[in-house]
Amino acid sequence: MTKSAFPHDATMPGMSLAVDPSTMQAIFAAELLQRNGTAYKIDGCRLLRIRYRPAEHCFVHYELDLRSAKSGQRTAVWLTGIIYPDERPRRRLKKLLAACEGEPISDGWHAFGPAFYLPAPHMLVQTFPCDRRLPGLPHIVSGAAADLEPELARALGPGDWETAVRSIQPVRYRALSGAVLRFSIEATERKTGERKTKTPYVKVSRNGEGEREARLLETLHSQAQATNQPFTVTRPLAYIDSLSALIVEEAPGDSFEQAVLNGIDVEGSARRTARGLAALHQWTVTPPAATNAVIARALVAAEYVGWACPMLADEAQAIVCAAEAALARTALGPTHLDLKPDHVFLDGERVVFIDLNTFGAADPVLDIATLLARLAAMPARFGAAPAHVETAARALTEEYFARVPADWRLRLDINHAVAAMQVASEFFRHQHPDWRELVPAWIAQARHAAAAAPLGLAIQNKANQRS
Repeated sequence: MTKSAFPHDATMPGMSLAVDPSTMQAIFAAELLQRNGTAYKIDGCRLLRIRYRPAEHCFVHYELDLRSAKSGQRTAVWLTGIIYPDERPRRRLKKLLAACEGEPISDGWHAFGPAFYLPAPHMLVQTFPCDRRLPGLPHIVSGAAADLEPELARALGPGDWETAVRSIQPVRYRALSGAVLRFSIEATERKTGERKTKTPYVKVSRNGEGEREARLLETLHSQAQATNQPFTVTRPLAYIDSLSALIVEEAPGDSFEQAVLNGIDVEGSARRTARGLAALHQWTVTPPAATNAVIARALVAAEYVGWACPMLADEAQAIVCAAEAALARTALGPTHLDLKPDHVFLDGERVVFIDLNTFGAADPVLDIATLLARLAAMPARFGAAPAHVETAARALTEEYFARVPADWRLRLDINHAVAAMQVASEFFRHQHPDWRELVPAWIAQARHAAAAAPLGLAIQNKANQRS
């Protein structure tokens, strides 16, 4: 990605300030004092995620713990700092403020306004939900989007329902890219008096991505139902073009991640997950080829690893080359491509997959490798009990490879190398407190896995030459 090591980029010198949470808390506090006097206090600043392209841009996502000096009420406020190597931060501020004029006031806007400029890091800051690429987001978050409520009612099923939205909770947000919000709806059927509570999700995206995902989910859901598969996918309820918003049904059951964290029927949950995943991978659907996307994501992960730890850059690139060579020799099949333990829900014996916007034809073994790698990361990320993780990984591996062609097992090592490198990059991008130890440790895992794979000798030779 760059020969400079984190956090330096000569074209964007403000980055070194931007990635220091303590420094940024002081800078945000000074901005807050200037805007609102002593009305609010910042009790904490957490760096959530970094997105970076050398000499192009750096996005830093923050969460502030904001406290009202008068009431003591605390609010979590999401800010996104955007640094460019030119004058775009100042220019885009004017456009953002003009676009947000007249929009419903959100929590963070009371303190900071929708957007502002910080001269020290030369940074444009967007206050969630202000986002120039997601213009409908403020209306959705505030509950003021008139087009939304009738479509949300579809989650209730047939009937004449009187609905009320009780809460709107942001779940996930990536600046200029997309957001996911959880809606809680209470409803009464006017004729029968029946009461229901439903929790649909609204995914806001850009450039028609939501419409494409809606079509994909509709196709996959209907085909899974028609062919009596042991799995299904979340059902799309509606797509609202004016808001670029996709409404999906809440997945039934509990997530595989929660089973591992709680230690409840870990082995059974892992085996059900494996059976559903094996069935998905051998499904007779023909998604578009996604091999280019697989390699592109691996390259991005390798570039972040190289930025975080320059001494590992060559090794990370070599792993990508080995993965590309292996993928070129592999028959493609349906693949989730971003599988995490919280993307799998267990509803009795049925498995429900969510977040399939990356779904395509690739090497299905990448999914099981990715799931195993992210399971292994759960003790460091979420404090999961290592014994629960080990039980889940063993059962998942046994059950999955008992249900797919035997030669698929030969591809696990090279796919594990790619998945381990992805996890290493995620520890860095999310600025885990121990990323400086975790990134080299996970790249060592990737190295050993790649060396054990067919054609892995080249990886091992490169590593030996550097040691």
